[in-house]
Amino acid sequence: MWDRKTLLSASQFSRADVEEIISRAARFKQKTERLCNGKILANIFFEPSTRTEKSFQAAMYRLGGNVISHKDAGSSREKGETKNDTIRILSSYADIAVIRDSEEGKTQEYADIAGIPVINAGDGGNEHPSQMLLDAFTIKENVGRLDDLKVLFVGDMRHSRTIRSLIKILSKFRNNAMYGVHIGDSGISGDIEKLVKKVSPVSSLRGMIEELSPDVVYCNRIQKERLKGETASSYMIDGGVVEIMPENCILMDPLPRVGNMDPRIDSDSRAAYFKQAANGVPMRMAIIAEMLKAK
Repeated sequence: MWDRKTLLSASQFSRADVEEIISRAARFKQKTERLCNGKILANIFFEPSTRTEKSFQAAMYRLGGNVISHKDAGSSREKGETKNDTIRILSSYADIAVIRDSEEGKTQEYADIAGIPVINAGDGGNEHPSQMLLDAFTIKENVGRLDDLKVLFVGDMRHSRTIRSLIKILSKFRNNAMYGVHIGDSGISGDIEKLVKKVSPVSSLRGMIEELSPDVVYCNRIQKERLKGETASSYMIDGGVVEIMPENCILMDPLPRVGNMDPRIDSDSRAAYFKQAANGVPMRMAIIAEMLKAK
């Protein structure tokens, strides 16, 4: 069960926790409530971000609170200040902190240092739990369920924290079958390998879509910042791929897209990635409100 003191990993969540926070996000999507007047969120990003950083900022503003933001450029980090000291200082100015870092597995240490509720906004290629929740919200909203799904993951599965977290949370629901097609040496590995039924080379993408008739195709870019010397060929989700997707299937991507999706498919009714990005605000409103016990 999620204790709401930290949001660090999918492993903290039960099915009931996911359903409860999705329900709250859905309510916030319909009506904004200023539940966090006088509260301050610290956005501490040691790694670049657009959607995560800005949607947390928008979420806190919509809840009536304020935001202080950190990026290394122009800060005392350029003078040699440690990440731990930066977190300790900024957390003393805030009521809740959002932290992104390139190092995997550091979030519990950072939460202990902060002494306030901490949200993992991505720790290297490990996890991205708030993205996982908005992805689950998007699936529920557009497919209508989180059970009995066929989900096909496409791209760099080894280094994608969004895919790792989503696989973990979907495994908590009934009869979900997860598959993957991957680029080069970027297939799935580690603790989520056993949760995926089949992983194939990306050359089999069209065949897998035709064979599975998936409910969700979840694409992601090549994680060049995490490849660490490995090589991968490029690929593209284009009109020809979308054409063979079932009519009720949705195409998701955590974005940014970098050579992996043709912009000409944006107008297709199955393209859900901009809806997915927009859902970051109500979901992150729900997360903040839950963790600050704002009812």
